[in-house]
Amino acid sequence: MHYIAHRGWTRNHPENTLAAFGEAWAAGMTGFETDIRCDRDGVAILFHDRCAADGQLVKSLTHAQLCDIQGYPVPTLSEALAAFPTAFWNLELKSADCLNATRAVLEAQAQPFKGLISSFHHQLILTIARETQLPCALLLANSPVRTINLYTMLATVPRPVGVGLVFDYEIASGEQIAELTRQQVPCWVYGLQHADEYATALSWPLAGLICDHPEHVPGLKPRTA
Repeated sequence: MHYIAHRGWTRNHPENTLAAFGEAWAAGMTGFETDIRCDRDGVAILFHDRCAADGQLVKSLTHAQLCDIQGYPVPTLSEALAAFPTAFWNLELKSADCLNATRAVLEAQAQPFKGLISSFHHQLILTIARETQLPCALLLANSPVRTINLYTMLATVPRPVGVGLVFDYEIASGEQIAELTRQQVPCWVYGLQHADEYATALSWPLAGLICDHPEHVPGLKPRTA
């Protein structure tokens, strides 16, 4: 099972920064969940919100302007992948305009991408699934009426690498995840807050957990420099 730090180790560092990822990696996490947007020049950057700290739209700013406004270095996707080449990355596409920029970065990598591309914009993921062999998943914040409907939709995408599902913990159930896993649909969970929730999720047949509270992850082995 993969243990993924949600935006890195954010208690001591700004989220989605190389410093936040570095502390999570040192603590023994498998990899990181991060958010992809594009700056004014179409460069894929790691930033969650639509607006910078001063209220300007991120997509209207150059990378240098955004870093200056935020007061810390905002990584580009290329920089982050190069800094942690063996980490497992969950790249969440925040908007449609970052799809091509993200694909271009991944296709330029010397090694095959190790990770997962996810989005609440499901059409983006279906596009990736139909046009590439990149691992990808639909983000879910609302409970599907029937699991079989989800599986039927996913099965319409012919590809050897399946399309996964990333559930909010509040709408996830062990029975549904077990059913999907039997159908070869990899499942992930995010949004866990309490140690009891981590214990429950760890009893499910998951591909991985996206963690906001790494202190509740059992058996982490810190990495030495």
